[in-house]
Amino acid sequence: MLMEPQLLRLLSHGANVLDILSRIEPAAIGMMAGAMQRGLSETFTPEVMRDPPRVGLTGVLKQLSDPEVQKALGVLFLLLKALGKAFGHLNEDMKALEALMAKMMPKK
Repeated sequence: MLMEPQLLRLLSHGANVLDILSRIEPAAIGMMAGAMQRGLSETFTPEVMRDPPRVGLTGVLKQLSDPEVQKALGVLFLLLKALGKAFGHLNEDMKALEALMAKMMPKK
């Protein structure tokens, strides 16, 4: 049970996440988390959540001129680019992990 491929993959992913987080300066993580919390609490008030604004196509285009939205989109696109790079390496990593697990698993 402890050697199930799914569990080993999950543990591997968890280790990768911890490795990535360990490379980020703790003070920076705290600052980013605090800024995100403040921004979310200022934006998502109970009143807004009860009746969120409806946005159509023209509203989307208007929002694209907002500097705060532009910054957030910039961060989002950086994240998407990083995810794309990660997926590009995924096949190599998965093949290596599967080969390692195959060596560890007893033959049936």
